[in-house]
Amino acid sequence: MGSGSSYWAIGSSTVFREVVAVRKIIFLQLIVIIATVVDLHSQTPQQPGDAEQNREAGRRIEAERERRNTGEFETATKTVRPPERTVVAGPTIDKETSERIRLARRVDAADYSRYNEFLKADKTGMFKLFPDYDCVVKNVIRIDGDCKNFVMASSSFSFRNLGYAHPYYSDLGFNQGEIFSNAFFSQGIIVSLGDVPIEDVTPNRDGLKFIFDLPPASEPAEARKVAAKFKAGLENGGFKYSNSVTPAENTTYALRSIAYNVANSLPAVTEMTSLNEMRFHTLSLDKRADVIIVFRIIRKGADGSLTIVWKELDRKEAPKIKFAKGDKFVDFKPEVVQAQH
Repeated sequence: MGSGSSYWAIGSSTVFREVVAVRKIIFLQLIVIIATVVDLHSQTPQQPGDAEQNREAGRRIEAERERRNTGEFETATKTVRPPERTVVAGPTIDKETSERIRLARRVDAADYSRYNEFLKADKTGMFKLFPDYDCVVKNVIRIDGDCKNFVMASSSFSFRNLGYAHPYYSDLGFNQGEIFSNAFFSQGIIVSLGDVPIEDVTPNRDGLKFIFDLPPASEPAEARKVAAKFKAGLENGGFKYSNSVTPAENTTYALRSIAYNVANSLPAVTEMTSLNEMRFHTLSLDKRADVIIVFRIIRKGADGSLTIVWKELDRKEAPKIKFAKGDKFVDFKPEVVQAQH
């Protein structure tokens, strides 16, 4: 395309569009494509500080990621026959684009300094979340209008995995002026606590009892009912709980993200395995858990980004949903999954 075009062409915007195009792709191919496409998503937020400390921290993170990913890959490939077809590559991110993303993600030094003592505690962090605006459409990335300053792979974050995440495995996303928690086979609940210091928020804070006490679903029909309630919004004790809110600066929120696992044994993967079943197989590559997070939006940037400081209040083992015999493996809110990329 010419330089005046409002679109950049890419090979494939997400792992699941690749699967749709191939239709009969087997599980090992899916793993390889995930590793290619979500590499930028898995990077940790950039923080200001001493260069050598940052490099050392980066080396430790990369070593741990390599150890974990290698183990996961080896475990998965033991039971999967190698593909007979060539795997189609995902989108290529050049060095210049990668560096631009890294710099855009860097938190302002003044914000980091302001919360320096708070961030010394365990299970805390700070990062920037960038708006999506549906800039990735099919096989192109829009660069016109709101997408002019689009920062790739930076609109979804996982508190469970401590970094940016693919939308299917995230806890918090940002698109079309709303922050939301609607990942694949997960239930998100967000509530605004108002303009209260994040340092003062404890599990006993008003507004938190409801999300702490909510029991996870155990079967699909129950999960669908719960998802419908929080999609519409549910009021309790003077607070509104929903899976999405309009973000406000200097406002503190609580989030419960229930990333379910499947209680059933998944069918063996074959060339006839459906796309939905493929998605369930990929859950083994995600760190599933039931977490409660409190976060505060401390800055809205001129680029549309949100600077967020957060701490974890609670973490439990991922609850499981059991499908009845003969039921198809599908998400309990499939319309949300189909809308994400």
